[in-house]
Amino acid sequence: KLLGPSPEEAGAEIVWSEEIRRLEKMRWGELFLDGLIHCSDLCIGGTFVVIFMKLQKSKSASGLSLQTLATVVGARVLHLISHLIGLHYRPTVMPWFIFPTIDVLSACAGVAVLAAFSLLYYHSYEKEKDNFGIHVFERLELLSKDSPLRKSPFVAASFLYAVVAVIALLWYCVRKSQHKFLISYFCCYYEAMGAVALIPQLWMFHQDKRVSPLLAYFVVLTALNRLCTLCFWVFYPSVFYWRYPDNRGIQMVSETMNLLILSDFLFYWIRSKVRGDKEVIIGDGFPDNV
Repeated sequence: KLLGPSPEEAGAEIVWSEEIRRLEKMRWGELFLDGLIHCSDLCIGGTFVVIFMKLQKSKSASGLSLQTLATVVGARVLHLISHLIGLHYRPTVMPWFIFPTIDVLSACAGVAVLAAFSLLYYHSYEKEKDNFGIHVFERLELLSKDSPLRKSPFVAASFLYAVVAVIALLWYCVRKSQHKFLISYFCCYYEAMGAVALIPQLWMFHQDKRVSPLLAYFVVLTALNRLCTLCFWVFYPSVFYWRYPDNRGIQMVSETMNLLILSDFLFYWIRSKVRGDKEVIIGDGFPDNV
């Protein structure tokens, strides 16, 4: 008579099979997290593609904020440093080389678009509308309304980067980190740049009240980038049970705030898609007199 497995052996087989299923589930979860970061990087690269397409199609830089473009490109260049100092996310399933390769290509694409804007399309740049921050100088009586500096993107950008520096310092006081001050402040400065980068562009949108589809996709892809990063932090504990990053909650709050900044425009974008409008119409669609 053939004897079956003993109770101990049967129990061991059950435990082993459950462990295999758990490891397979975890492996798929790790791939999911890798994919979220990869999609996040691809969305940023996509923003430069749609801006280049906008410049090529319209042969004009009208409607595009140089402050926003320079800040987004600067952030991507700073992002490369994270690979050199070991701060970038390390994938567990996907090949590692994909991530720095995408980041380098995105940074190069951003620099190329910024160069094309400055060398080929600057004559069509609407400096008088890209004036986020100028009103602060006027209110403080540091700049008269008839001053030629009022149309200077460098004066407006000085306010933007001063805001970034202050936000980064405040963020450093809240954000937990085990690194030294310079590395921690670098991370905070990079995150602050990403948070305020699109504000000058949204400022221009609300002056024109109408946004071309390609410029709209620039904002939509940025929002998808934020959403992928937020989902990464939301699902992180579900995959790595034994890990809980100290800054997870802070990062989730940061990405949520970034999405809230874009939410107003995203509402009008969705509304325009539902109504079948060729352009994104903001508010009543009538431009402001600036």
